[in-house]
Amino acid sequence: MAMILRGKTECPLCNGVIKENDEIVATSHFIADPRDLLWRFSDAGMHKDCFLNWDQRLNFINRYNETMGSITWGNGTYHCMQDDGAIVSLKRNQNESMT
Repeated sequence: MAMILRGKTECPLCNGVIKENDEIVATSHFIADPRDLLWRFSDAGMHKDCFLNWDQRLNFINRYNETMGSITWGNGTYHCMQDDGAIVSLKRNQNESMT
């Protein structure tokens, strides 16, 4: 998960500092290629308001869900990012196959 130091870490969308009581969206590192246009937002924390108004939000969510959603963890769950940036852990259906 992204390391966020409130009062020091900058939001990559607005470059403003993430403050103590700011709502945030954060992910682990899931885009490996630094040439990818979304790479700098992977393993980063962003203001939730900035995220919700970001023109690349849906692309980012889809990319997260394609990458991280394809992993079934040892307890039979997978991670899914919701439209608001929340990441939830869902139980994988045993009949569901990921390709």
